[in-house]
Amino acid sequence: MARKKDASPNNAKKKSQQGLMFAVAFILTLFCIGTGSYVQELDMVQVGSVAEKRYVAEADAVDEVATNKLKEAAADSVAPIYKHDSVVEEESRTEVNELFEDLNSILASLKEADSFYEKAQAAPWKLPVLLTEKELNAYAGLDSVNRILFAEDCLVAMNQVYAEGITADALEEGRAKANEAFASTAWSSSLKEMANSIFEAGLEPNLLPDEAAMEAAREEKRAEVDDVMIRKNQKIVDEGEIITQDIYDRLVSLNLIGGADYRSSALPLMGSMLMVGLLFVALYLFFTWSKGAVVLKKNEVKMLFSVYVLMIILLRLMANIPYFTLIPLGLFAMLASLLAGRRVALVMNTLFCIIGCFIFNGDVQFLMYSLLVGTLGALLIQKTDKRQRMVPIAVAMGIVSLIAMFGVGLFFDGGYSQGLMLKCLFAAVMGLVSVVIAVGSLPFWEATFEANTPLRLLELTNPNNELLRRLMLEAPGTYHHSLIVANLAETAAYEIGANTALARAGAYYHDIGKLKNPQMFSENQSGYNPHDDLAPETSAKIITQHPKNGVEMGLEYGLPRIIIDVIREHHGTSLVKFFYFKALKAYGAENVTEAEYRYQGTVPTSRESAVVMLADTVEAAVRSILGSGKTLEEAEGVVKTLIKDKLDDGQLDHSGLGIHELEIIRKAFLKVFHGMYHERVAYPKQEEIDAAAKKGAVEEKREEENSESTDR
Repeated sequence: MARKKDASPNNAKKKSQQGLMFAVAFILTLFCIGTGSYVQELDMVQVGSVAEKRYVAEADAVDEVATNKLKEAAADSVAPIYKHDSVVEEESRTEVNELFEDLNSILASLKEADSFYEKAQAAPWKLPVLLTEKELNAYAGLDSVNRILFAEDCLVAMNQVYAEGITADALEEGRAKANEAFASTAWSSSLKEMANSIFEAGLEPNLLPDEAAMEAAREEKRAEVDDVMIRKNQKIVDEGEIITQDIYDRLVSLNLIGGADYRSSALPLMGSMLMVGLLFVALYLFFTWSKGAVVLKKNEVKMLFSVYVLMIILLRLMANIPYFTLIPLGLFAMLASLLAGRRVALVMNTLFCIIGCFIFNGDVQFLMYSLLVGTLGALLIQKTDKRQRMVPIAVAMGIVSLIAMFGVGLFFDGGYSQGLMLKCLFAAVMGLVSVVIAVGSLPFWEATFEANTPLRLLELTNPNNELLRRLMLEAPGTYHHSLIVANLAETAAYEIGANTALARAGAYYHDIGKLKNPQMFSENQSGYNPHDDLAPETSAKIITQHPKNGVEMGLEYGLPRIIIDVIREHHGTSLVKFFYFKALKAYGAENVTEAEYRYQGTVPTSRESAVVMLADTVEAAVRSILGSGKTLEEAEGVVKTLIKDKLDDGQLDHSGLGIHELEIIRKAFLKVFHGMYHERVAYPKQEEIDAAAKKGAVEEKREEENSESTDR
């Protein structure tokens, strides 16, 4: 049965506080993811840095770095392709012709006192040529016909070189060829030097690179190169190796680290936040739609919130460490298991691990390792309810962490490495440390949030506790009754997956209120019953007062609030049928108010409290039935009826127990009763023993007489 809604102000305040904690946890989670290694990974992986982990390809992919290198090498093998530029040739010849025309024009206008060299130096030549005085005087000494022939020979030498073609790289070689061609002429050395100067200034490359043709040839060569493939799980760089430019480019191309485009896009971050939102919705539905199977108390909610906040902040602060096994990842699940139960711990651990994976930039190794360690940690830590088990559990947790990391590393890294062994060593140490921290921090949670840990509850069941010792001495019948109720409650709680330690401790203390008037309760009476002399309403008032007295004593002795709740709720608002029936017979139905014969407590608000109520009810009834000479088989039907009565009376409405669990509880009770009240072998009386011994002596004497007669 799910817990019914309560519109009280306290309940509304509780829900608002829980909603605030839920919102704070969600916002903190988004912040830690948004500022985790997702954002900072680019700073960690740089050219020249040391790889902090092993990177392998996640799937078959083209090695763009190697492929591009081969393609560029093929493209570079293409020889230069040139095209003939006739415009360059024509401009070059025109400039040389204009040079000779200008020289001839200066000579024609030259006066007798003028210097040809000075006039030529002052002339604005289009051709950037520098002619010496010796060369100019040699040219001036030619007649008009030889000047024309000299100019033609210069152009012939240039045309010969142009016909072969001149590239930019071979320009000096072309000028040398023109000089060689002109050297075979009969002109004077001064004129040959003048021709050399003209070639130096006038010759230009007429073979220019054909970029379009060359690029087409390069593309053709690139297309001939096959892609270089990287296979799945192929190593890109190992832990401890230097990251070169090629390795860095491969990591970026394979999306193993964030490249510039990846960083500038908010889509991956948005995706992780959407998934976190769905996780929190699932968590909310788990607690609201669990139909009472998981009902967290106020202090448990606060503790879970505190542990979650501390662990998420720890993950964020350590998001850049080289090995995530340096973090006690199992600690969250262990504390959740101790403080709120293993069922809640397993669900919360799944949420924690997925969020941690987002903080560590989607590291699947982190996810798998933390899931394994957290799940086993939540289960193993439950066995630390005894001190002698702590060391074995810590060692076991260290071994589990080591094996988990080794298995995860072998699967995802594709092989053994020294880095993997170092991770496994850190994992084993953190496994041990997690158990020590979880158990060692329990006094803090108990003192700060009144945590009802197994160890604390176990301490309450120590018979040397003052209240239990008083119960044992002052109300021995009640003490014995409480022990049997504790066995019943613990067994039933175990069968339905409730808190067994709480059920046992609550049962031990549920009747401490009877210490006020122990002789007023039948289990402590020895013959005389004071209620025989009291009015039924007075007896009912005394009986129904013991839960309230128990609450007062529990507060006085500092019992945990959850135990006090069991004391207050173990009778709920049940009817004291014996005295109610007595009053009906004495006064008549019209003169009896049923409410006066009901307990003034509250109905159970937890599964454990309800189990104690049922155990208390059936124990007293079965003891009474067996005491009247009836058999245990006859009592079985009564047990079922009593449980149904509590259900019909509304005593279990707020307990969180499911209908199917009531049958499980009934069978658990019967199993305990069969163990307690099994049939025993009847011991013979002394007279029967003496008769059997006498009969045996007579038979022995008779056998001796028969033997003697046979010998005769």
